[in-house]
Formats: sequence, C-alpha cells, structure tokens
Amino acid sequence: MNPVSETTRLLSLYWGCSLGGVAKYATLLDSSVRYSSVEILHVCVRGKAWPTDEQTLDALGAEILWIRSRGDLSWIRSLKKQIEDYSPAMIMTHGFNGHFVIQLMRVLGYYKRSVICSYHGEYHPTTRGRRLISPFFNKFTEWYIRHSLATVSVAEYTKRYLVQKGVDEDRIEVIHNGIRDVKVDPCIRQKLREEWNIGADEKVIGVASRLDPVKGVEFLVSAFARLTRNRNDVVLVLVGSGTREVELRKQVERLGVTSRVRFAGFREDVAECLSAFDIFALPSLAEYHSIGLLEAMRAGKPIVATDVGGNTESVRAGLEALVVPPANVDELESALGRLLSDDGLAERLAQNARRRFLAEFTEDVMLRRTGAWLTRCASLSER
Repeated sequence: MNPVSETTRLLSLYWGCSLGGVAKYATLLDSSVRYSSVEILHVCVRGKAWPTDEQTLDALGAEILWIRSRGDLSWIRSLKKQIEDYSPAMIMTHGFNGHFVIQLMRVLGYYKRSVICSYHGEYHPTTRGRRLISPFFNKFTEWYIRHSLATVSVAEYTKRYLVQKGVDEDRIEVIHNGIRDVKVDPCIRQKLREEWNIGADEKVIGVASRLDPVKGVEFLVSAFARLTRNRNDVVLVLVGSGTREVELRKQVERLGVTSRVRFAGFREDVAECLSAFDIFALPSLAEYHSIGLLEAMRAGKPIVATDVGGNTESVRAGLEALVVPPANVDELESALGRLLSDDGLAERLAQNARRRFLAEFTEDVMLRRTGAWLTRCASLSER
C-alpha cells in the first residue's frame, strides 16, 4: 500500500438508499475510512415517497438531493453544486442508477476526475416489465466499469464475470462482504419457537431470504415436503417476504404441508430468528456473496447451500456446509436428510462454519480491506 500525503476526498453517490443491502454497504463504507487516507461525503438522490433508510442517511450525515419524480432532472444542478463545493478527487457509485447519474455528469462536463465503483453482481429483475430492460442495465454497468479507475467486487465469482466482459482484472479488487459478530440471548430461541408454534422435540429447517424467483425457495419447499413422508418431527420456517410469497403459499397447500410450514414474514431480528433454527438452507439459483449465508455461519448453524456464485467462497463443500446443485430437489432432500439423521456431521459443519466466519467474514476484516483499497485508489487518482 502506498499512502498518499494527505486526506483524499471521496463523494459516494446513491440513487435512493433503501432498507437492506444499499444502506448496509453505505454504513460499512463510511466506517472503513478509519483504516484509510480518505474522507467521504455521502450524497443521495431521492424522492419524498421512496422507501428509504432514513436512520442510516441521518447517521451518515448524507446530503439529500430531493426530486419530485424519477423524471425530475433538477438533481443535475444540485449535484453539480455539490461537486463544485466539495471538489472530490474521486466519486464512487453503486448500482446502475448511480453509475448512470455520474456518467451523465461526465458527458455534460461537470465532473472530469476519477470514478470508482462497487459491483455486487448482475441485475436480477423481479417483474416482467423489468426483465425487458435488464439487459440494458447489465451491459451499461459492464461498460461503465471498464471505463472506471477501479472496482470493488464482492466475490471472485463476480470478478471472473467482469474479466470475461473485458474489464482489466488488475482494476478489480475482491473484498468479501463482512458482518458484525453479535450475541443473541439464548432465551430468544424458545420464545420464537413458541411464537411459531414449534414443539420442543421438532427440528427446524429455516431460510432467511427474499421470497423472489432467484432465491429458489420453491425447491426447498418441494424437498421439505418429501422429507415429511418419513418424518413427522420437522418444521420449515421461511423468514422474509417478496414477489413469490403467494405462489409459495399455494405450493405449500398443494403439497399438503401447510401445518408444517411457517411464513414468518419480513423480520429485522434475523440473528435472533436463526437461533431458533436447527438447520439453515440456502436454495438460491444465483448468488454473489450472500449475507444470509454469512449470518448462518455467524450463528454456527449446519448449512445446506447451492453451488452458485460465490457461495463456495464462503462455505467449502464438506468442510463448512453440504453443497448441492441448484434447482435439484433430490440432492437438496438428501443433504437435509443427512443433517437431520447425523448429529455429529451437523455439529462439525456448524463449528467449522463459525470458525471460518470469525477468520474471514467479520465486519472488521471487511473494513480493513476496504480502507486499504480506498487508499490505493486515492494514490492512483493522484497520478
């Protein structure tokens, strides 16, 4: 690492700041400056009615550029003034909208210095209308990254994808997601199991995820229904909400396992919810670097995960988890059955997962690596 002679100013731009991934990443990015030679001004373009993490924006001291609608271009003048007043050496963008905003500012001649960005994977549309425009989103993002000074990617898997799309591999830094270690009151497990009407002798298979097509939860439901043919001591808990929830409820009813499945809905107490699980399952059809998987590792749970994206960068097959092919009900059922019937295997995987989390995927590990990367970017921007 080549430190710069003085603090480098970075403007971090967001189009909206929704609850979840964007807000979490913004907070972590802000915390990483303690390990870097960079100071950050957070700027967010947003509308009044947009779902937004107000608490995070307040904590970051973010500058808000208000707009009346998505077609309101008044943010151009406001952002131009922010750039003039703050005079950043670099601007960092996150996601298609942020990339597009800064590219437009470059075309207009309002910003001519270095651009860096984060890349969390391809855009996966959740509606039919968005599917039509998703190829444009992905192609533009790839083009933008090729013309950026540097990119931080959340997994080796996403780095390989970008290299295939023509991005110089030397401009891509892989920094896996990291989350804070937490302690959960042991009494919470019993409280939640009572809330979900789960008996003391019943085994809980659970997942905490969006109920969207890419998460593959329907395959988990099918595998679970097969398990119940030979076992009457298992319950499936689905923590989360999303576009597939109605279809999943119909599937549960069709398979005759309504009494064995709990739809827990969206929860902010995911760490507590995981304490009530006996097995964590991640049946995703695509992932980049799953926060849900890290949460299960942190909780020290035996895990079944699909072999997609960066999952096996978090958990290694046979060491920290049982890894199965995506969209394969037979393999998913078999892996869950093994963990239910082999307590020794389940305990070994759970302990290994917890140890690997502490060594590789804590928040502090991510912050140190991100701070070092920002300092390197600052050095490059000064050349």
